[in-house]
Amino acid sequence: MDQQQAFEQIVAPAVLIPACGLLLMSSTARLNVVLGRIRAFHSERLEIWVSHPESGTEADLVRSLRLEGLEFQSTRLIARARLLRTAMLFLLLAIGSNLLSAVGLVFAFLVREVPRICEVFPTAAFGLGIVLLLAATVTSLIEVSKVLETVQYEHDRVDALCQMPAPASSAAVGPEPTNAPGPMGN
Repeated sequence: MDQQQAFEQIVAPAVLIPACGLLLMSSTARLNVVLGRIRAFHSERLEIWVSHPESGTEADLVRSLRLEGLEFQSTRLIARARLLRTAMLFLLLAIGSNLLSAVGLVFAFLVREVPRICEVFPTAAFGLGIVLLLAATVTSLIEVSKVLETVQYEHDRVDALCQMPAPASSAAVGPEPTNAPGPMGN
């Protein structure tokens, strides 16, 4: 293998390493957001459970619906966090595989009389890196498809709560409207 061939062969794994790194960085950012949201849900659940001692049919119903909704969303977000973690593992393995491929190619270039395994290893490692990158992409696509589940659930729950009649205590927020004309004569 001459110097130009070695350079051409090393380019592919060398380009995939930073590409996988960028995907890993974006997955890490998404995982951090999901984990932060899970923590916020848990905090809200504890606050609702501990700091709202008022009792009443409407208050208990709204509180139990909210706690139920937070539990549902937390469970869904934990599943998404697991998918993101799996995608990140695939990306890390892809980076490692591409590094092994590049090192194997450099070794094959430096050692003039290489055994057949030294020629096959970099290609196999590069192929494995591509398969791992594909697995990370599929796992990320599955996670992205689940993004709207919790938002849609929350939206549906709030819609259902807004369809219920307002509690009696919240009806008397301001003064009763009168039919008397205002200062403008209306």
